Amino acid sequence: MYSVIAAGVVGSSFVEKLDLPNLVLSQRQGGAPGMLSYMERAMLAALTSKLYRGDGAIIDGGSFFGSSLVASASGLQTNPDFARMDFSGFPDARPLHGYELGFLPAPASDKIDKNRVFHGTPYVLGESFVPILEKNVDPYRDLISLHIGDLNEEVWEGAPIEIAFIDVCKTMRLNAHVSKQFYPSMIGGNSVLINQDFFFDRLPWIKVTMGYLRDYYRWEGQVFTSSIYTSIKDVPQEVADYDPFTQGSYEECLAYHDAVAFPGIERKYEYFLELSRGYLMALKDRKNDALEHLRAVADRYEDLLADEHTDRGNQFRMDRAVRQITNGNIFKVS
Repeated sequence: MYSVIAAGVVGSSFVEKLDLPNLVLSQRQGGAPGMLSYMERAMLAALTSKLYRGDGAIIDGGSFFGSSLVASASGLQTNPDFARMDFSGFPDARPLHGYELGFLPAPASDKIDKNRVFHGTPYVLGESFVPILEKNVDPYRDLISLHIGDLNEEVWEGAPIEIAFIDVCKTMRLNAHVSKQFYPSMIGGNSVLINQDFFFDRLPWIKVTMGYLRDYYRWEGQVFTSSIYTSIKDVPQEVADYDPFTQGSYEECLAYHDAVAFPGIERKYEYFLELSRGYLMALKDRKNDALEHLRAVADRYEDLLADEHTDRGNQFRMDRAVRQITNGNIFKVS
C-alpha cells in the first residue's frame, strides 16, 4: 500500500514512518549549501536517526558541497543508540563515506557564464570545490571519510553497507561501477538504497539497472527525484558484475526499464519516465522508435506541455529530448 505523503513524496509504511514533512523545517534552519532538496535531506537525517543500527557503513555517492553528508551525520548524532555504536571495524573507522570528483565541468563555450551560486555559496565551474566540501563537513569529520577523485577508480573492500545514497550515476560507466562495487556489500534483507537521479527524464540506465535488480530490492517510495528501496536479499557479485544496460538487448532493456510499477507518483514523474524511455531507445540505436515514442508521449501528456515559458519545464524537456535524439548529441549540456 502506497500513500501520497506530500507533493512529490509517495511511499509505503516504511517511508511514512520517517515523518518527513515534520522534519523539513529543521533542515531549512541548518545544513550545508547544495542542490539537494530539503525534503531529501530530511529523508537522509530520518534514516540515520530512526533506522540506522550501526551494522554497516553509509555510502554517500556524489557529495557535492556536503549537504547530504551533513544531513546523514547530523541525523546519526541524534540516533538513540549512537553512543553505543562501534565504528572501529569500518574503513577508516568512520561510518560515513563520501565520494566526490571535486569539480563541475566548465562549459565548452566561453560565451556561457561560469559563475554559479548554490544557496548563497558562489562557485566557478571548472574549479575545485573540495575546500567548500571540507569546510561544510568539518564539524562531523570524526564520522566522515571523504574519497576525492574519480569514483570509477575507487574500490570498496567488502565491508557491510547499511545505507547507500547514490547521486553519482550520471554516466553508464559510473552506474555499472556503483553496482559492482557497492550493491554486493549491502546487507541482504536489512539495508536501504536510494537512487537520487531516478525520477528524472534522462539517465535511463539507472531505471534499467533497478528493473534488472527487482528480485533483490523492493521499491518503497519516492522523495522528489529520489527512489527509495529496501533490500530483499543479498546481491551476488556475479549479478552485480553484469551491466544490463550495455550488455542487455534492446528488448531486455525496455523490459527492465518498465519492470517496476510506481503506484501513486505524480503525472509529471510518469512523464519523466516516458522521456527516459525515449532516451533508452535512442541509446540502443533505435532513433526512429525513440522519436515515434516521443510523439506519442507528447499527445498523451499534452496537458503538461503548456508550460513553455517555465524554465526547464515539461515542454523544455520534450524539446530537448527531440532535439538531442534527432541530432545524436544526447546528454550534451543545454
